[in-house]
Amino acid sequence: MIIPKEQLLNNVLLNGIQDMVYIMEVKDQDKFIYNFINHAVLKYAGLTKDIIGRTFHEVLDQQKADFLYRKYKEVLDSKDIVVYNDLFPSPIGETRYGENVLTPIFDEDNNCTHIVAVVKDITERRLAEDVAEKARELLIEGKQRYQSLFDYNLDGVMAIDEDGIIVAANRSIELITGYSEDNLKGVPYITLILPEDVDKAKKYFEIAINGILEEFSVKMRNKSGDNIELIIKLTPIIVNDKTVGIYAICKDITEQITIQNKYTESENKFEIIAEYSGDLITMLDHAGKITYVSPSYRDVLNFNPEEYIGKEFYYNVHPEDIDDLFESFENSKKSGKPWEAQFRQKHRKMGWIWSELKGSPVFDENKAFKQMVVLSRDISFRKNYEDKLKYFAYHDSLTGLPNRRYFTMKLKEALDSFESNGDKFAIIIMDLDRFKEINDTFGHDIGDKAISEFAFRVGKQIRSKDTLARLGGDEFVLLLQSLDCKDDAIHIAEDIIDAVKAPWQIDHAEFVTTTSLGISLLSRDKANSYESLFRNADQALYEAKHAGGNRYSIKM
Repeated sequence: MIIPKEQLLNNVLLNGIQDMVYIMEVKDQDKFIYNFINHAVLKYAGLTKDIIGRTFHEVLDQQKADFLYRKYKEVLDSKDIVVYNDLFPSPIGETRYGENVLTPIFDEDNNCTHIVAVVKDITERRLAEDVAEKARELLIEGKQRYQSLFDYNLDGVMAIDEDGIIVAANRSIELITGYSEDNLKGVPYITLILPEDVDKAKKYFEIAINGILEEFSVKMRNKSGDNIELIIKLTPIIVNDKTVGIYAICKDITEQITIQNKYTESENKFEIIAEYSGDLITMLDHAGKITYVSPSYRDVLNFNPEEYIGKEFYYNVHPEDIDDLFESFENSKKSGKPWEAQFRQKHRKMGWIWSELKGSPVFDENKAFKQMVVLSRDISFRKNYEDKLKYFAYHDSLTGLPNRRYFTMKLKEALDSFESNGDKFAIIIMDLDRFKEINDTFGHDIGDKAISEFAFRVGKQIRSKDTLARLGGDEFVLLLQSLDCKDDAIHIAEDIIDAVKAPWQIDHAEFVTTTSLGISLLSRDKANSYESLFRNADQALYEAKHAGGNRYSIKM
């Protein structure tokens, strides 16, 4: 059987090309009519063959139609191929990236009769490019952070190769030793150490070069000839699982040692440190009772330090945090590992504040727990910052409503609840009718305030158990939970329509607008999914707007 050439060409265009293909007929040099679409358009763009014979403005929203008209008019005016990228919505509500190639077709009189548009979905490529660019930015940022950490560290830092030769040093090393980086480069690091500590320095360097972090104290002679005492922490530099050198982080403790040498009793040493500490220092006995608190309790918590003596370690701790704090305290006593915890404790004027503690258990010569030395500090600012970051990750900055990410999480929870308990729900996608006119007439500031007012009006009509989220632009989505029947959803939709069509006044702008809603109900005949519910709601919204707006439409 021989397939006619025209039929063969049509089959190739319809089925054989994976990219989306549109053929637009040119009428009167300024009208573009859908003449042909292939299966890829039906599958990926969500359009139907009903658009054949219709113009952009009869099929698409005003903004999209105007945009396409300008691009196709550019082809007519230039009589040349036009290439551009834009966004298009998928049938499941995703925003996809498309590369568009518009090619004019001419008759024998050189008149453009048709324009062929081939749209390639480049979403994956675009996302990959975005990821690569982000990775590049993070790499540059990481290098800058490393350099800042090295250059501006208050502790002295030397980079030492695997043979023990100094290859770099920061400014703090010069402040500690008097030697500049140029003086130190190429010098074996042990030459800086006093003879009695050289063997110790060699020993710990060999341990560190084998990949184990070590810390020890040594004496060194500075450039002025004075002896100084340092605590050195040797940290392996590991590249591709191989130790290629060592970072030596040096802290000058000469002054502290001098102070300590003035006192022979350990209690006096401790009191000197605690007296001038801005952190909270606490000592607990073997039973967990407080035996000492530092004077900083008065500044940090606004309580008299004496008030704590003899109390349980969880005195003035938030009741909800006591059990976890007690458990971690007992674990530290038994294991001998440091005690670390975050908890809330009472400030006399500010109420509960977040704090972080680090405790060191002390054991006697028989390895029996004797006491706990605890250092704690106020971390309220950090906790508040973390809470704000979490909030912004799940909320829209303009309206304060949940965003798409938060709504997706709530919708999946509702689906799970329906599958396990049969709890019915519905979703409604809605937007403002003629929102573009508001923006064009009054400006984007009024447009933003209109979006916030829209959110407020809708929010007044829903229940506390429902979830309203902003998807983007003037588009919102509403999750209605615990529904008995579809009339429940309809009543709420009607209330929203009535609330929105009431007159609007925002600053100097007075206008009237309406809303269209697409309601997606749970299907009784087929499986329900996140994608199917969104697709149905989006299609229902399209039908409501196509019917003139100021109404709802239902899909299930």
